[in-house]
Amino acid sequence: MNDLVSNKRTGYLLIIALVIVLLGAIYYFLIYPLNEEKTSKETTISIVENEIALLDAESVAPVEVEEKSVLLERKVPIARELDTLLQSIEEVELVSEAKIESIEFNNYDEIVADSSLVTSEEQASTESEDVVEGEQPTETPVSPVAGTPLPPQLKLITFNISVLTKDYDHINTFIKELESIERIKRIDQVEFSMPGEEQGYDDETEEAISAIIQVTTFYYDKK
Repeated sequence: MNDLVSNKRTGYLLIIALVIVLLGAIYYFLIYPLNEEKTSKETTISIVENEIALLDAESVAPVEVEEKSVLLERKVPIARELDTLLQSIEEVELVSEAKIESIEFNNYDEIVADSSLVTSEEQASTESEDVVEGEQPTETPVSPVAGTPLPPQLKLITFNISVLTKDYDHINTFIKELESIERIKRIDQVEFSMPGEEQGYDDETEEAISAIIQVTTFYYDKK
C-alpha cells in the first residue's frame, strides 16, 4: 500500500517537473525571442528617430544661421554701404516732409557728392570754397563714441544732416523716422535754429525750423 502511494507521488512529481520543463522551453524558445525582437525593434526605431531629428536639426540650422546673419548685417553691415544709408535718409526726408540741405560725413564726402541729396550747385559751391585762400575748412563731425574703447573691427561713420522743416512737429517726425532705420545708429546731438533765422523752405512758410543732426552709425570691417 505504501509502495503504491509512493509511486503515485513520484509520478505526480515527474509530471510536475515535465510541465515546468515544458513551460521553460516554451518561454525560452518562443516568448523570450519575441521579447528580444520587440526590444531590438524598439531600440532601432528610437535610433532612427534620433537620426531623423538630428538630420532635421542640421537642415534647419544653416537656414536659421543664414537668416540671423542677414538680420545682423542689416543692423551692422560688413561694409560702409553709404549708398543704402543715403537711400534710407532720402525715405525719411519724404515721409517727414522735410528738406535736407546737406549731409557732411567724416572723411566720406567724396561718396556723398554722388548722392541726390547734394545738388550740383552745392557741389560747385563746395569746390569753390575749397580753393578760397585763407578760408577755414569745415570741421568734420566727431562722435562722442569715438573715444570709447570698441572692438578693432567695429568702425564708426559720423555725419551731420542739415535739415529744414515747416515746424517742430515735422522735425520731431524726421528724427523719429531717422531712429527707425534698421541699421544701428546713434543720434549724438541736435542743434536747432530759432524760427526766422532760416528762410527758403517754401513761399508759404514764415517760420521754417532748421536743425543740424549729428548721427553715428557702425559697420564691421573684416580686414
